[in-house]
Amino acid sequence: MRQYDREFLQGMKKALQVDLIGVASVDSSPELKEKASVFLPTAKSVVVFAKETYKAVVALLAPSKEAGAAEPGEVLGAHASYIYGRLNKAVHDVANIFSEEGYRSIPLCATPNFITDQRFVKALFCYKQAAVLAGLGTLGRNSLLITPGFGPRVRLACLLTEAPLEETPSVQEDLCVGCNACVRDCPAEAIQAPEQGRPYRINRFACRAYRQAGLVCSVCLKVCDQATGGSSASASAGSGN
Repeated sequence: MRQYDREFLQGMKKALQVDLIGVASVDSSPELKEKASVFLPTAKSVVVFAKETYKAVVALLAPSKEAGAAEPGEVLGAHASYIYGRLNKAVHDVANIFSEEGYRSIPLCATPNFITDQRFVKALFCYKQAAVLAGLGTLGRNSLLITPGFGPRVRLACLLTEAPLEETPSVQEDLCVGCNACVRDCPAEAIQAPEQGRPYRINRFACRAYRQAGLVCSVCLKVCDQATGGSSASASAGSGN
């Protein structure tokens, strides 16, 4: 039976056309284990895949616009569709590899609001929390995953699997510098300064209402101090280095 160590998955990044891969054991967190069991009770590992959103695209985002008006930042939607397609192919390709060895797997695809309880605007499985446990980064005040190499400019997909995989070490440095730019510039006023001991505080309903008004947002992504990938940390998130 094939040995699925850390080097195996990292060596597949180029072929899969993704930028980051990390692994967490479902036993690393009671919440993760509970969420994973909803989809695959026998899951042993979660693999998290990330792909970069281009800096040039993020730079086009504007804080506001008139309803119905066109603006350059709308290119983000098409760009995100491309990223989602690459990520979804990656999770299914790896699922097929594990399936050939007899391991059941459930791909959790990259798509907006994937299996979300709209009553509470809460997903059944939190990709960014899994990504933190899988060593891809830390959470910022904008509620986004911040990675060492790309800041918050990544999209995610996950794979739950019975395959016993080597875990990726977590990122020890808090990558959010606490500049509060996201709190200050959020056009929906949905982001607030977090309570002590919590990484972020966000009014999900205010954020959703703003987006449902037909407004391209992601301002919290654009104004983040780390959006240019300027972290002092190494760009090797998920590499185990």
